[in-house]
Amino acid sequence: MTAQPELDFSAQNRKRVSDAERLALIESRANDLRDTLKGRGWVKSKTLFSEGFTDRELRDIVEHNKTGSILSYPGSPGYKLFDEATLDEIAHSKSLKNQGETMVNRWMIYQRRLHGHIPRDPA
Repeated sequence: MTAQPELDFSAQNRKRVSDAERLALIESRANDLRDTLKGRGWVKSKTLFSEGFTDRELRDIVEHNKTGSILSYPGSPGYKLFDEATLDEIAHSKSLKNQGETMVNRWMIYQRRLHGHIPRDPA
């Protein structure tokens, strides 16, 4: 595994990382995660934190994982290799679709209120 670099947020040391560099780093860490998960079943994020991953990294890895090789979803017991998951475990990933629909519905409510289609709550 690669070590997590120390970050300096002062203006003079702020270096913009290109999207390509960021995606390359995420893919590299995805390889590390796949190696870490192999043969271990579900692995909790807390365990992965102790093995050098950060919460942000884990979310980025799963979000940008175009092959779907790493399984994780709301309510899952952690992270697992897709190829090692049961059909039932994969079926539970439907919670992602449900969560997405809920988020879009909330956004629509905000848009309707913004444009005056939903009255304000009484004072």
